[in-house]
Amino acid sequence: MIDAASFQIDDPHFHVSQLGPEDCESLQKLFDRCADYALIVEGEAVSPTAARETFQAVPPGRSVNDKFMYGLLDRQGNILGLLEGMRHYPDEAIWWIGLLLLAPEVRAQGLGRKLVQSFCEYVHAQKGTSIMLGVVEENRSAYHFWQGQGFELVRQSEPRLFGRRTQVVYVMRKTVTGDIVPAQTSMAN
Repeated sequence: MIDAASFQIDDPHFHVSQLGPEDCESLQKLFDRCADYALIVEGEAVSPTAARETFQAVPPGRSVNDKFMYGLLDRQGNILGLLEGMRHYPDEAIWWIGLLLLAPEVRAQGLGRKLVQSFCEYVHAQKGTSIMLGVVEENRSAYHFWQGQGFELVRQSEPRLFGRRTQVVYVMRKTVTGDIVPAQTSMAN
């Protein structure tokens, strides 16, 4: 995992913390509560090893040392959200979000928006110029959420297999600057 300072959101009830392999059991509980995401993307139940797989998954030519995994924790230290991806990918100035996942009980409260806005500011402070991500075609609410955060469609992939589903991936991008403008609010965040 990358060894960089974390960032925080503007909410006194939650904080952001880097996650490590020692958080695997707690993170798996988040994946289990987010079974709706696994069904949308993969068409099947959550893998009992989803957390471990997420810690280990990296694109070709990268290592887990290039990866970031930030947890959104409540005051008791429970993981209620995950922001995962790679810095300097696919090139030096771009950061890639692989997954933003929020527990069902904290969705539609503005936490996703706050997390993304703070992350954009953090990436800019780390000399990143843009953030990219992919959204599978069946996850329409996620696509609209990301649009509301200022991400724009760059391209779409050929259909590819995710678990039991074949889906197109919409690749999106947002340029980050020092002038972060609050994104639109959305019920999906």
